[in-house]
Amino acid sequence: PLEGPSVLQLGGSSPEQLYEAAQTVMDMTNRGWCDYTAINLNCGCPSPKVAGKGCFGAALMDDPKLVSELTKALHDGCEGKLPITVKCRIGTDTHEPFTRNQYLELDPEVEYSRLCNFIEEVASNNIVTDFSVHARIAVLQKSFSPADNRKIPPLKYQVVHRLVQDYPQLTFTLNGGIDSLSQAQQQFEACPGLNGVMTGRAWAADPWSFAMADKLLYEFDTSPKNRLEILTRYGKHADAEEELWDPVKIRRFIVKAVTTLFTGEPNAKRYRIALDEIAGIPKRLHREGKGLDGQPPLSELILNAAHSHLSEEVLLRTPEDSYERKLYQERKEAGVTSVGAVRSSAVAEWQLDRQEEKSKGNIGAYEAALAGDGFQSNQA
Repeated sequence: PLEGPSVLQLGGSSPEQLYEAAQTVMDMTNRGWCDYTAINLNCGCPSPKVAGKGCFGAALMDDPKLVSELTKALHDGCEGKLPITVKCRIGTDTHEPFTRNQYLELDPEVEYSRLCNFIEEVASNNIVTDFSVHARIAVLQKSFSPADNRKIPPLKYQVVHRLVQDYPQLTFTLNGGIDSLSQAQQQFEACPGLNGVMTGRAWAADPWSFAMADKLLYEFDTSPKNRLEILTRYGKHADAEEELWDPVKIRRFIVKAVTTLFTGEPNAKRYRIALDEIAGIPKRLHREGKGLDGQPPLSELILNAAHSHLSEEVLLRTPEDSYERKLYQERKEAGVTSVGAVRSSAVAEWQLDRQEEKSKGNIGAYEAALAGDGFQSNQA
């Protein structure tokens, strides 16, 4: 396979368009260009450009019958060959415009009954049996940015746990505010019936902190010995990619994958700066009318950057040792904040770096939305 287990998320409110999109996915699959293992319908994005003007994303939670039609279109478009799943929130503020105080006074049973109505209607066509649920409501007010939607509405993990208990014929993955492997473990312990726990920014910001996931959650060990081993193996992949494609166009994307590998370590920022310089070499030489002839291979440049700025202890530290350090850091932070109230220091640092990259023009609007305030008009 090209990627292994991977899910394609689509957004839209037109059954015809989503049918065609699913057909395109299957055509690309048959040509060997992709190998997605499922298609997911986005019913959770609260961005004004998506849920507002676009009338899809989280806005679809207010029209579960349409969601059922959309998932059937996806199912038919891929000829039933791929599972169709849904990513949603626990509700929207359509019925009661959101304010902190009013939301706290809302009857939780009313909120839960609306969520159940959505789940039951969407699952009624026997196509969707798997839901990924962000444990917050989506506030659809135009003044509310995606960043606000990720931190202001309170997390209600117990609502997702209740869905697991009330709908044993369905599977649920919990999402929202999970910043570490230990927090994911806590959710599995609190609700053993969960199908999964979804992390996004936390993994992107500090992937090495999840190196023990297979061993701790699935009791088999596929983790690398250390990060130097990862860089060495990745370097071979990077060189192969630059043999296939134009380094001027792809090097920054290749290098980006290992920029957060040493998050939180001494001199990690110097390492990232060095990678940024490496990423810009092909384009700089191209502007000067030169090629990469005589330049070291990308694998060598990446390893040199690591050895120049990071200690041997950091490069060779095992996943087990790193995990213990992470737990210690979490215990220190736990006395200051509650889970989900404030993002971890790693996530906060990652978001700042992404915003800096955006200011340089090195990332697109979607990545900028993940890092900062979302698809606002001044970021489109």
